[in-house]
Amino acid sequence: MTRYGTTVLVAAALGMGASLGGCSDSPCVSCPPPPPASGLVASDPILSTAAASSGALARSLLANDSTVYVALFRGTVLGGSLARVQVVGRVDTVITSVVDGGFDPVPIFAGVDDSIEAIVTDAGGAVVKRLGLTVAALRAPVIVRTEPPPRKRDHALNAPIVVVFSEPVSGNSVTTSSVQLFRGSTRVAGSVSLLQGTGSAAAFTPNAALRPNTDYRLVVTQAVRDREGDALAAGVTVPFTTGQSSTGAPASIWVSPDTVWLSGTTYQMTATVRDASGNELIDVPVTWSTSDPGGLTVSSTGLLTPLAAGFYTVYATVNGLTAYALVIVIAGPAASVTLAPTQGSVGAAGDTIKFTATVRDAVGRLLSYPSVTWTSTDLAVASVAADSSGNAGAFATVAGVNPGRVTITATSGTATGTASVTVTPPLPVASVTVSPSSATLVVQGKTQLSAVIRDANGKVLAGRPITWASDNAAVATVDANGLVTAIGVGSAVLTAMSEGVSDTAAITTIAITFQSVTLRFGNHACGLTRSGAAYCWGSNGWGELGAGSSVPSNPWPAPVVGGLAFSALTAGGGLTCGVATSGAAYCWGYNGDGELGDGSTTRSSVPVGVRGGLTFSGVSPGSWHTCGVTRTGAAYCWGRNDSGELGNGSTNSSTVPVAVTGGLIFSTVGTLTFGSTCGLTTAGAAYCWGGGYGSVPAAVPGGLTFSTLSVGVDHTCGLTSGGAAYCWGAGPALGDGTTNSSTVPVAVVGGLSFSVVSAGDEHTCGVTTGGAAYCWGFNNYGELGTGSFESYVPVPVTGGLAFSSVTAGGRSTCGIDVSGTAYCWGNNGSGVLGNGTTTNSSVPVKVAGQP
Repeated sequence: MTRYGTTVLVAAALGMGASLGGCSDSPCVSCPPPPPASGLVASDPILSTAAASSGALARSLLANDSTVYVALFRGTVLGGSLARVQVVGRVDTVITSVVDGGFDPVPIFAGVDDSIEAIVTDAGGAVVKRLGLTVAALRAPVIVRTEPPPRKRDHALNAPIVVVFSEPVSGNSVTTSSVQLFRGSTRVAGSVSLLQGTGSAAAFTPNAALRPNTDYRLVVTQAVRDREGDALAAGVTVPFTTGQSSTGAPASIWVSPDTVWLSGTTYQMTATVRDASGNELIDVPVTWSTSDPGGLTVSSTGLLTPLAAGFYTVYATVNGLTAYALVIVIAGPAASVTLAPTQGSVGAAGDTIKFTATVRDAVGRLLSYPSVTWTSTDLAVASVAADSSGNAGAFATVAGVNPGRVTITATSGTATGTASVTVTPPLPVASVTVSPSSATLVVQGKTQLSAVIRDANGKVLAGRPITWASDNAAVATVDANGLVTAIGVGSAVLTAMSEGVSDTAAITTIAITFQSVTLRFGNHACGLTRSGAAYCWGSNGWGELGAGSSVPSNPWPAPVVGGLAFSALTAGGGLTCGVATSGAAYCWGYNGDGELGDGSTTRSSVPVGVRGGLTFSGVSPGSWHTCGVTRTGAAYCWGRNDSGELGNGSTNSSTVPVAVTGGLIFSTVGTLTFGSTCGLTTAGAAYCWGGGYGSVPAAVPGGLTFSTLSVGVDHTCGLTSGGAAYCWGAGPALGDGTTNSSTVPVAVVGGLSFSVVSAGDEHTCGVTTGGAAYCWGFNNYGELGTGSFESYVPVPVTGGLAFSSVTAGGRSTCGIDVSGTAYCWGNNGSGVLGNGTTTNSSVPVKVAGQP
């Protein structure tokens, strides 16, 4: 069993430990107060340096007398789950687990006469009891609990005997003379030691296993003293009886306290390990770790040292069991500011240098997000501007203006830091480098050029003016920021010049003619030219455009890198796949479930080969799996298989192609988004698998024979040899005049004869034998191409274009007219319409880059 939910809050509030009380002026300074009747006990403030002598009852409390240990006797608040312990009037809080109605000592930061409050809540968070007491100048230590407790009757034969005191005790006073074990009048030989942690727990370990079913007595005498020399308030005798069993393997671990604000430079955590019978185990090593050692370290014994403000988690692990604690370090006010570099040199005329301010509090803790202001002693020599992105001004850029020397000052609160900057006369520009050095664009396409300017020493010169120019504005133009726009077909040389030094980039602009356009589940589209070149546009969040870059989107066609010639191309949900003219399949984009088929789950922004050496005629990527048909008609699938969508009779996913079972010969297969696949055999029979169909191909009911099949997001459509369209799956895109779903093919109404049908995302489109495009289903983004209305029966696409093909995708549609021109309509949020904009269109718009 693993215990979770423990939390530690570390407050590094500056000066908290200094607000402690003064000396006690009680009439009886040598008389400790009696133990509280409430069951809640708090130690006197503990000296963190040298221990006081045993007679120093009226000692003065120094600024480091700041730790008080608070405990609750077992059985005090039965039904309690957590206890919130705090000094009344302060935000410092400790939360610790309540076990058997009490809790072991937890340190808090308090002084004499502070009021301590413990609020005990049940498992549902309801307050069960409130307890309170006042911190005394002197409080003798007491025993909070023992393990075993008094009169326990089944103590494990080899379990240690644990004694928990109300505060840390002196190790020199915990001996076999002060902690003894008796069987009758016979002393039992053993050893005594303090346990790791706060030092408030000790263990007596017998040299040999105890006798079964035998009475023993634990005796703890007043020879035990705390670290300041105060004797135990009273000795204790604990009778118990052994059972017959021994301790087992660790079964649970928890850390204490659960929540604490720490004022000071360290804080001690403790971990308790028990076996399945609840026996406390002291001889198993606990491994401590933190989520970020750069901000909070933890020693091998659980001692925390906060280094920087922030949120952290502390873990205690033993034998695969883990307990954790959330730690929040809150640093005090800024006490120092250090700049890096401490001095620097920058050229005049806009050259720059970066500075970083490191801010710490009085005890050296790093302020993670300091508020920093920056100044320059002479703005005519050098200016300074804060960069507030992500770190509240801890970074700044100094720009040279005129030769001279200035002091740069960073201020956080009342703390400051400085650096000196020398501004030298400006060095001349020695080189200009334009990137990229060449690019090919379709007409209306754009690309961003950049220019890096350096001096003779190779130093980058920022702020120098750059002039951009094109030698053929009829082909390509460039603006003042280096953004290139393709105007017409041809070549142009673009020049970046600074102070008479220049570099160039060669731009080639082309017009493309598509033979097919593919658009499916995602927010991107791709087209295949007559020469087999692949172009993609739209969203590129996963690299699905194949452009080899991480640009988030591109609203005009851009070539897929790699120079492959494809015979087939299909865009999916976040990925794209194509079949090269050789029959080899390639995919690119999202690959979280192995849908690229390259044996990995690593995404790729360039085409990667599908493994297995298969020769394909077509490949269909979905959102989480991909399927393809080989040139011999065998179907293979790869990727996620939670619903049996790979069709191999299992639900095991695969990052490489696996054969679809059944021996069917397919002409095409298509992947639905939600865990299904459908395919059409060469005999015209439709089969589906995955989801409700099962993990092997099952015949689509209805007995229809189809000539073509199109698989959408959650519905499928097919054409009979006579051109009649049928659809099945989720409504409202079935075309039967309703929004109902159907598990069997239903006829698309209207009596139209189609040559092409394409199922998309809640809409379907088709091309009649006469070349007219029709669409039906939802029309939220204009994907029907009819204007603003939606229709559950076929309606003609506006514009009067004659189409040869059409493809319905995710709330967008694309088609190619009989002249070979590609058009798209519908949702255009990521530039999926390819016309250079991100504006939706309810009527067809021409894809950029075409004649």
